[in-house]
Amino acid sequence: MRIRRAMRKKTLRRPIKKAGPKRYRISRQKKRLAAVGVPAETLRMMNNKDIREALQKHNA
Repeated sequence: MRIRRAMRKKTLRRPIKKAGPKRYRISRQKKRLAAVGVPAETLRMMNNKDIREALQKHNA
């Protein structure tokens, strides 16, 4: 079968996020929050969603 022109024009699949870069992003975000002044004990208790929300709150 032929590959039609419409099928060739579609964008490729999005790449899958890997675990290593994700851990790196989270650790950098934790360091940014620590620099802002969030206590280390609080950071240890936060999950990834809480870290993102705290960053958004502190950047605004």
